Amino acid sequence: MRSLARVGLRPSRDHKISFGVQLSLVLLWIVYSLFLIFTEPEGGTNDRHFFHYIFLVLAVGYLIFILAQNTSLFGSQSYLEITPAYVVEKRGHFKKKVAIHLQDVTGITFNNTTARFDLRDNTRCQLDLKLVRSRKSLKLVKEKIKEVADKHAIPVTDNSANNRR
Repeated sequence: MRSLARVGLRPSRDHKISFGVQLSLVLLWIVYSLFLIFTEPEGGTNDRHFFHYIFLVLAVGYLIFILAQNTSLFGSQSYLEITPAYVVEKRGHFKKKVAIHLQDVTGITFNNTTARFDLRDNTRCQLDLKLVRSRKSLKLVKEKIKEVADKHAIPVTDNSANNRR
């Protein structure tokens, strides 16, 4: 299905430890493990030397994990995509996609921070618009959702106030 708009999302800021602190810790772990490996005295067998290599591998693995979750180093993994039949939200590598089939939507309500979709089975699905990267992208998202809603004859209510900074 052809995409009408695909907008990148910011990484969600719901972690207990921020990305900067995680990055600092993992870099400290890598430096520490390298220090332990290279300052180990030569000669003799030392069982702890093996654990230094394991610690280094785990630290590098964790570095790759946090970079994959919080940056677009491995491609855009957090996005909001609008197609003629679906609205899809993906928030990262290890999180599942949320797909909203527009034929099941009975109403859409926008406010400053969310887009709420009322479904036929009396449930609601919300998209967090605070995660959209820029105001221009947010405007594009709202335009395309309204365009698709008109195509499917879905009533749209916009309760968002225009905040100028």
